[in-house]
Amino acid sequence: MLVEQYDLPVTFDQSGKTVTLEEMLQMGSLALSLSSLTPKQLVELTTLRIAAQPKFEVMMVGAGLVDKARALQEVAAQTDVGRLLVEVEQRTIQRVLKRATP
Repeated sequence: MLVEQYDLPVTFDQSGKTVTLEEMLQMGSLALSLSSLTPKQLVELTTLRIAAQPKFEVMMVGAGLVDKARALQEVAAQTDVGRLLVEVEQRTIQRVLKRATP
């Protein structure tokens, strides 16, 4: 899983540029912590992460199969499904960062 995440954005830097996992490991403190991101930045980060994946599908109870196109629409519209996807991406980023850093 870590290899698949290496080129995906995990946060932003202080100028607003996206920071990938690879860059985060190199930059360290120059990147913003996930907890310091605004709700708008979290939505943008989620959108960028989903869009960057060649294939995105997730099965959600009550929502069924959510493919890439639907996921992007749900996140943009900030529906219940979209908000859950933002939360899932936050947790994924936290898990990946924890595994990637000593």
